[in-house]
Amino acid sequence: MQAYSLDLRQRVVRAYEQGRASIAEIAARFGVGPTFVKKMLRQHRATGDLQERPHGGGRPASLSPKQRRLLRRKVERERDISLAELQTYLRETAQVEAHVSTISRALKALDLPRKKRA
Repeated sequence: MQAYSLDLRQRVVRAYEQGRASIAEIAARFGVGPTFVKKMLRQHRATGDLQERPHGGGRPASLSPKQRRLLRRKVERERDISLAELQTYLRETAQVEAHVSTISRALKALDLPRKKRA
């Protein structure tokens, strides 16, 4: 999801500071949620700045780029390999435990087939 523009953020805060509308009315006028309006007001009070903040991170990838390359090579060599067989392959070659759903998502991200083709 794309962050709201700095211009919109400034207009939202300016509208609230003019004191003519409630948070809900401002949110409706600008097509944003009331939580966004509150967040911008809190950020403006705390820092004086309305720039978008960096993403907070998240869980690190379960499979490293090297492990993904191993998957890619294996699937390109053996087009009809199953997810369970790939799971065993990763366990034996890369000493990594990965759930089949993790492998399936990795194959999708690599734009590789996950099923045999008839």
